[in-house]
Amino acid sequence: MKKIGMVALFLLIGILSAGCGTASQVPEGEQPNEEVSNSEVVSETGDQDIAKEVEQVVKDFGSKLQNVSLMAPEDVLSESMKENYGNYVSEQLIEKWLSDPLNAPGRLTSSPWPDRIEITTVEKLSEDEYQVEGTIIEITSENLTDDGITAKRPITLLVKQYDGKWLIEDVTMGDYVNE
Repeated sequence: MKKIGMVALFLLIGILSAGCGTASQVPEGEQPNEEVSNSEVVSETGDQDIAKEVEQVVKDFGSKLQNVSLMAPEDVLSESMKENYGNYVSEQLIEKWLSDPLNAPGRLTSSPWPDRIEITTVEKLSEDEYQVEGTIIEITSENLTDDGITAKRPITLLVKQYDGKWLIEDVTMGDYVNE
């Protein structure tokens, strides 16, 4: 009889302590984290607003890629990068790309050309730094009517805040993806 009582006591303690785990420790009066973009979880409304700002910087930058011909003469390329990327990219990154244009995002040929960046995730790294994962979508004039995609290339962007303005500080591009 004593053994059954002890087993029951241990079972009861085990059941009660399982409910006290760390799975849902949200301070009283606060809401659980909400989802932003396609996958990143942020905890405060301010973070959500900032993540949307960061996303917009990347989307706007992506819309300018087709305007920068990486095969242009150096002076034309420099002016084009500053004009098209200057509002979205740090000066240091533009200088890096100008010294090695074939490793910069932009237009390599007349067709296909980069149309946009589709964002997959936005991850907060710190108060003034976010990492954005996405895909550069390339199209041709032949597939403009049917929204077809000619090529895809993964891209990771580090977006940092400078004097209240979000700028892309670093970019890593992957190899083209065959579909």
